[in-house]
Amino acid sequence: LKHGVEWETCVPMVECSRKQIAEPVMKLYTVTIDGSVIKDKETALAWCYEDADPDFGSCQAKELLDHLESVLTNEPVTVKRGQNIVEVKHKL
Repeated sequence: LKHGVEWETCVPMVECSRKQIAEPVMKLYTVTIDGSVIKDKETALAWCYEDADPDFGSCQAKELLDHLESVLTNEPVTVKRGQNIVEVKHKL
C-alpha cells in the first residue's frame, strides 16, 4: 500500500443501499418473531425463520416480503421468498 493512496471499496454502492434499506425492516420482524435471525450473506441479506413458529413465521414472511418489495421498489434488487427465508439480492 502506497502512502497517501486511498483505499478502494470492493462492495458496490448498491449493496450498501440495499442493506441500509432492507436491514432495518428485517430487524423489526426479528424483534417480534422469536427464532428469526438476519444473515448477511456474500450475495444477499436474508431473514431466516426456521426456528420460529412455522405458521406465524410463514405469515410474517409474506408480510415482510410485501414490505420489502414496497420499500425497495426503485432499487436494483430482487426480493424472494424461499423455504423459511426471505432474501434481498442485487439484480444481475
